[in-house]
Amino acid sequence: MFIMKEGDLDIPVTAIVSNAISGGGAEKSMLALHQSFLKSGMKSNLIALNQSINPQTVPHVTELNRKWKSGLINTWINYLDFKKIVKTIDPGILILNCELPELYGAMLSHKCKIICVEHTTKPWNGKKILGIFVRLLLRFKKVDWVTVVNTQEKIWHGGPVVAYLPNPFINHFSESRPAEKNSVLTFVGGLKPNKHPEWVIKTGLALKLPVHIFGDGVLRTQLESRYEKNSGQINFFGFLPNPWSAISPNSLIIVPSEYEGDGMVIVEAVLSGNPILLRDNEDLRRFGFEDRYYFKDLEDLISIVKRNSQTGFNELLVSQSKTNELQASRSLQRITQEWLIVLNTRYNLKAHQSGRRVD
Repeated sequence: MFIMKEGDLDIPVTAIVSNAISGGGAEKSMLALHQSFLKSGMKSNLIALNQSINPQTVPHVTELNRKWKSGLINTWINYLDFKKIVKTIDPGILILNCELPELYGAMLSHKCKIICVEHTTKPWNGKKILGIFVRLLLRFKKVDWVTVVNTQEKIWHGGPVVAYLPNPFINHFSESRPAEKNSVLTFVGGLKPNKHPEWVIKTGLALKLPVHIFGDGVLRTQLESRYEKNSGQINFFGFLPNPWSAISPNSLIIVPSEYEGDGMVIVEAVLSGNPILLRDNEDLRRFGFEDRYYFKDLEDLISIVKRNSQTGFNELLVSQSKTNELQASRSLQRITQEWLIVLNTRYNLKAHQSGRRVD
């Protein structure tokens, strides 16, 4: 790969459109990419459609005031605000991430190059008809598709993939992470049905182990109410901008998701040095870990945790060589360079490259 020098870029104004400034892997990664674009000399902007739980002051970021799960009227008002912002910024390149930005981009009349980033293997889940309609409009606009899934060659109702660009890893780990005397089962992510956070809770209850749940979502109120009587053992921390500062290094990170896109929680868990257990499915098998890191169902999860709890989950730590490989592939500098090369290659942009290579 070639390194592009700062100051050598002549890339049109770029606007990254994201659901929010903070949130899941897509939101955190796009904010980091925007900041890295700015450092490289690009004229980058980030438009966040929803209000953030954790507002941040970042240059060239516009945060709109839509609330998550807003109705049709508020969403329409939000779209009109988005349209005004785009007209003001006048980007030559628009990078759309996830469903709501796709919808807004499909309705937009502004003439520019559009890149859509696919962050999941099951897009528009539960809204398939709307998703087909939106992606049909995007096909008419001749958008390019980028994926964060290394095995994906074609986008659902979209078209061929022009590049695989994983989300970058941003190191937010604290040097003074909490120390737990006993083993803790930990879930990090959205509290949604497809994520199955309750499997972690049921495993903890079955084995009398403490459970820490980090995240928010539609299941939170239901789960907190259901397990209120177990509040000393089952702990809900809600959404934290940096949950890893509150997670002990010896916590077992369990990912029971039916499907994942990039799986940034797994990347962060491995690079934080935590032991892991993952649901055995096609998406999570992409990481290429050995069989001992995977479970088939709730019963299998309980059995594996019970067997490994005697040794503090040491057998579920990922090897240093695999950790180093994962870290190198998710370097923010590397991912930024790959994005710049894609922008230059796809749109014949003027950018000079030095002959220095990076690994």
